[in-house]
Amino acid sequence: MEIKAEVKSISKLKDYYFLVPDYQREYVWKPDDQVEQFLIDIDNEYEPNSSAQKSYFLGSIIIVENKGKFDVIDGQQRLTTIILSLCAFRDILKPLELDDRQKKYLQSIEELLSDFDINTDKTHLRLELQYEESKDFLSKLIQNKPFKDDKTASIIKMELAYEKLKSHFKSYLLESLDSLTNYSRYFLTKIELVVIESENLSSALKIFETINQRGSGLNAMDLVKNLLFSKANELDFQRIKDTWKEITLNLQTCKEDGSPLRFLRYFLMARYHNGVIREDDIYKWIISPEGKEITNYENGPLAFAKELKKISKRYADLVVATELLKDGGNYPNNTNIGFVNKYKSRQHLILLLALDIESTNNEIEYLGEQIESFFFYSNTIGIQAKNNERLFAQWSSKLRGVKSIDAIKVVIENTMVPYLKDKVGQFKSEFLNIKHYSYNPLYRLRYVLGKIENTVLVKSGLPIQGKNFLDNLQVEHILPQTPKDGILPAEFKDKDEYFNTVYKLGNVTLLESTINQAVNNFNDLSNDWFLLKQQEYVKSNIISTKLLNDKFTIGVNTALNRFKADYKYSFDTWNKDAITERQELLLELVFETWKFNNQRIDK
Repeated sequence: MEIKAEVKSISKLKDYYFLVPDYQREYVWKPDDQVEQFLIDIDNEYEPNSSAQKSYFLGSIIIVENKGKFDVIDGQQRLTTIILSLCAFRDILKPLELDDRQKKYLQSIEELLSDFDINTDKTHLRLELQYEESKDFLSKLIQNKPFKDDKTASIIKMELAYEKLKSHFKSYLLESLDSLTNYSRYFLTKIELVVIESENLSSALKIFETINQRGSGLNAMDLVKNLLFSKANELDFQRIKDTWKEITLNLQTCKEDGSPLRFLRYFLMARYHNGVIREDDIYKWIISPEGKEITNYENGPLAFAKELKKISKRYADLVVATELLKDGGNYPNNTNIGFVNKYKSRQHLILLLALDIESTNNEIEYLGEQIESFFFYSNTIGIQAKNNERLFAQWSSKLRGVKSIDAIKVVIENTMVPYLKDKVGQFKSEFLNIKHYSYNPLYRLRYVLGKIENTVLVKSGLPIQGKNFLDNLQVEHILPQTPKDGILPAEFKDKDEYFNTVYKLGNVTLLESTINQAVNNFNDLSNDWFLLKQQEYVKSNIISTKLLNDKFTIGVNTALNRFKADYKYSFDTWNKDAITERQELLLELVFETWKFNNQRIDK
C-alpha cells in the first residue's frame, strides 16, 4: 500500500483540486456547535501582533487521485468549512479600499477558491461537492453567483456556517483592516492539515478505518457506509448511495439522523450480535472475524445496505409511534409502550427489530402488546433499564427470522413468562403498597388508571375509551391531600401515616376537571365528606369512578352489575381499610389487564 502524507497549511492546498464523491455524507456542521468550536480553537492559538505565532493543527484529510483531481475520502466537513471561510474572507475584503499588500491577500484567497488551468483552458473550483444535497450551492458561492434553487438541510447548514464565519471575521475588521488582514494571514499560513494521499479507494478506506478505529460519535455509521463501498462492485455504488440516502431519510423522520448510533447498535443487537454491544465497540465487532461471518457484508454489501434500509424504516416508524402519546397511530400497542415505559423509551426496539424483515404490522403489534405487559411488571418491581437491555439482547436472538404470531407466542412463553412468573410474589408485595407517584410522570399514571378502566369497561360490556379521552382527565385523591384545618380522622395517629395512605394507588381515581373542582371542596373530614364526593362521582363518565358510589348500578342482571358483585366493587365508607381493599381490587384488575399471550401471569 503506497501512502503519501504531508503537513500542509491552507495556503498550500492550491496544489489540489478536491472532489467530495456523491456517496459521501452531506455537510452537517452546525454553526453553534462544530463551526463555533472551529473558530474558538483558532482564536485560542492566534496571538495578534505576535512575531512567533503558534500553528493550529486542524486534523487530517484522506484523498485519492481521480483524473487529475482528488476524491476526498475523509475530511470533507473540514475542507468545506475552510472553503466557506475563504468565501467569507473574500466577500468582506472585496468591497473595501485595499492597499497593494491587502490586494495580494485577496488574490491569494481567490486562487484558493478557484484557478484557471492552462492545460484544460477552464477555470476549476478547488472543492466540488458531488452529492445531490449540495445542489451546486458551494460552487455558486465560490463563483459569487446567486443561488436560486430549493435549499436542502445540508445547504441551510452551509449557509448558516458561512454567515457565522463571516460575522466572526468582521469582528476583526471592526478593530481595523490590518487586524483582519493579519488574522487572514494566520488562517492561510498557520492552520495546518495532514494530507494523506492513498493509491486507491480501497487503501484509502483502510486508512480511514484505522484512523477511526473506535468508531466514536457519528464515525461508526460513516465507517460502515464506507466499508460497504469498499467491498462493493463499482457498478453498485449508485445503488448503495441511494439506499443509504433512504436510511438517512428514514432516521430523519424520527429525528435521529444526526445521531444514528443507537439505531445501528440496536440493529446489530437485534439481528446479529449476541448480547449487549456498546457504541465504542460497534465498528470493532463489525470488522472482527465473527462480525464479518455473521453479517456477510463482504460478500453482499448491497444486500446488507438494503437490510439496514428496511429495518431503519421499522425503527423510525416505531420511534414515532412510541412518542405519539395520542390515538391515531399505525402502531397503537407500541404507542402504549411509550405511555407505560415513558415516551422516550427505546429498549423495546431491540426485540421489535429482531422480527423477520418481512413481518407485518400484525406481528409487530402483537409483540408490542407483550412488551407493554413486560414493562408494566418490570417497572412496578423496579427492574433497572440496563437489566432490561441485557434481557432484550438475549431474547432477541430467539426472535430472529420469526414471522408469525404463533411463533412469537412460543418465544414469549420461553422468555418473558418464566422470567416474570418467578417474580409474581415480589410484584404483589410491591403493588399492594405502591404509591401513585411510582407511575409518574402524570401521563403514565393516567394511562395506567385508564388501562384498568378499559378492563372494567370490557367486563361491564361497555366500549373502551381512547388515549385522547384520558388526556383530558385529572387524578383525584379520594381521601383529600389537604384536609380542612389539618384535622385528621381518629384512625390516623399522625400526619405521616395519613399522607402515607393518601398517596397509595388505591386512593386515586380518574375524574373530569369540572367534577374534580367540585369535590376539591369536600375536605372537611369531620362531616360526611365521602358521601358528598360519591354524589359527584356518579356524574362522571369513568365507570371505575362511578362505582365508588356504592348505589351506582345499571339495570338488572347486567354485565356491569355482575362485575360489581364479582369484584366486590362497593364502598359505603372511605378509610384505611377501604383503600387497602381497593388496592387489592386493582391488583386483581392489573392481572386481567396486562397479560402474556392472553393469559394472566399469576395463574
